Amino acid sequence: MSPYKPSQRNKYNPQAVLVRVLGIIIGVAILVFGIRALVKTHAEVIIPLYPNAFDTNTMSRRALVAKVNELQGELDAQNAHSVTVSLLEHENTVLKTELGREPRVDGTLAHVLTIPNRSFYDTFVIDAGSAEGIQIGQQVYAFDVVALGTVTSVAEHSSVVTLFSAPAKETSGTAVGNDVAVTLIGRGAGEYEVRMPRDVHFEIGSTIALQSVYPAVIAQVEKIMTDPRDPFQKLLAKVPVNLTALKWVIVR
Repeated sequence: MSPYKPSQRNKYNPQAVLVRVLGIIIGVAILVFGIRALVKTHAEVIIPLYPNAFDTNTMSRRALVAKVNELQGELDAQNAHSVTVSLLEHENTVLKTELGREPRVDGTLAHVLTIPNRSFYDTFVIDAGSAEGIQIGQQVYAFDVVALGTVTSVAEHSSVVTLFSAPAKETSGTAVGNDVAVTLIGRGAGEYEVRMPRDVHFEIGSTIALQSVYPAVIAQVEKIMTDPRDPFQKLLAKVPVNLTALKWVIVR
C-alpha cells in the first residue's frame, strides 16, 4: 500500500494566512473609522443620549468648562431653595396663628468681587458700599435664602463680608425639626462644627437655620461623629452652596 500523502488543500500556506490576517485588520480598521465618522456626524443627537459612552475630548474644553459652571450654578440654586422647604413648613406651623407681621425688608443686590478662597480669614469683597446704603452689621445671603455672613467693613463703593464659618467664629442656630438651639463653630471655607449631647437626634442632611425672625438656612449636616467614651456627638456641617462659584449676594 502506498504511504499516506496529505492533500494540497490541507497543506499549510503562510501567504494565504497572512492575506487573511491583513484582511481582518483592514476590515476592523474600516469599521472603527466608520463608527467614529458616524458619531462625529450625529454627535448632537448621540452624545446627549449616551453621555458616558464618549470621551469628553470630542467637545471643546472651553465649552465643557462653561457648561459645567452653568450647571453648577443651577444646581446650587436648586439646592439652596430645596433645603429651605422644611424650614418654611416648620415656621408656618409655629407662626400660622400670628398676624400683622412686617413684610421682609428688601435687600441690596451686590456682585462678589473676590471669592472667599482668594481672600484672607474667610472674607470676600462685594461691589456695594456706603453709597449704596450698605452698613456694618448687615447680613449677607446667597440666593436670598442661605445666610453667609455679615458686613464687617464698608467703603464708598465696596464692602468686606466675613463668613459665619470663619475659623473659631461662633454663630447661634436652630436645628430644624426639633427646635434645638445649637452653636456653630467656624472651621473655615463654609464648614462648621457643632457639639451636642448624644441623646439629641440628628440625621445626615438635617438643616440648621440662622436664629432670625426670617427664614434663613446656614448649614446642612454632612457628617456625625460619635465616641462611646464621649457623651457628646460632633456634627460637621457645611453651607449648602458652592462658595467658589459665588457671583451675586443679597445684603439686608
